[in-house]
Amino acid sequence: MKTFRKLFMVGSTLILFALGGWLIINSQIVIDWWKLRGYTPTSQIAKLSETASFSSEGQKLFYVHDPALLAKADFKGKCTVAEKTIVLGCYLSKEKIYVLDVDDARLEGVEQVTAAHEMLHAAYDRLSDKEISALNTKLVTFYETLEDERLAKTIENYRNRDPSVVPNELHSILGTEVANLPSELEQHYSKYFLDRQVVVKLSEAYEAEFARREEQVEVYDAQLSDLSASIDAQESQITFLGEALAREQKNLQSFKNNPQAYNASVSGFNNQVESYNEQLGDLKRDIETYNSIVKKRNVIASEEQDLVNAIDTRTIELE
Repeated sequence: MKTFRKLFMVGSTLILFALGGWLIINSQIVIDWWKLRGYTPTSQIAKLSETASFSSEGQKLFYVHDPALLAKADFKGKCTVAEKTIVLGCYLSKEKIYVLDVDDARLEGVEQVTAAHEMLHAAYDRLSDKEISALNTKLVTFYETLEDERLAKTIENYRNRDPSVVPNELHSILGTEVANLPSELEQHYSKYFLDRQVVVKLSEAYEAEFARREEQVEVYDAQLSDLSASIDAQESQITFLGEALAREQKNLQSFKNNPQAYNASVSGFNNQVESYNEQLGDLKRDIETYNSIVKKRNVIASEEQDLVNAIDTRTIELE
């Protein structure tokens, strides 16, 4: 009996040691379980996770940070940065994920992309130093092969604010906004998405709403620049012709007592008047075209500004 008790006590001790070791090694699993044991996402949050095509791991990372979809007034106080920029979401390390509630139908998908972006920050935050070092090399190496002006501008903004955050931001941006990635990176992201292309297409769709309007404004601006130069030249020419006509008219008046000279000059004068009127008509049409383009350009520019206002929490003070 004593032998049995000793064996039992040794066995129990070994089990406790083993359990303690398991808990230490798997502490994050236990913490996640504890946080999610009574968690039920709102219908909006659950839909974000589903439509962003999160895998079970991606969904767990998203839910464990108690994500919230917030209107502008509430969001502004939760997500702040030092730089003057538009913020669509934020990840508060190991605590919360906030996503701006965007109600403009033209920007459908921006919430899912933002949710995925922040979820990937949480994923990056859980990597070991060794994993981060290897991943950063892959991210930066691939990024340096890209020729994307918009993406480069975004990364440069992060670099200007804090160069140390660039790899982390690249991890979220490449994973949600770039369709074609090297196989090693695709394999990495497959842990967090059932189909990463779903969120990339959502990103491309709402970015296209901005790009299309920006490009159209640029086209209109180029047309207006050309027309403006042409109008200026025509106005100078018409002023010159008008002065010439005034001089010719005086000249004709001097021939009032010389019918032969008067009649000889009338034909040329009338031709000058006809040319003047034709050029004046062309000028008026160009001015009308210019004004018409200005109206169309302003409509597109207004639409673009509306899109910006829909996602810019800095405008809350003006509303």
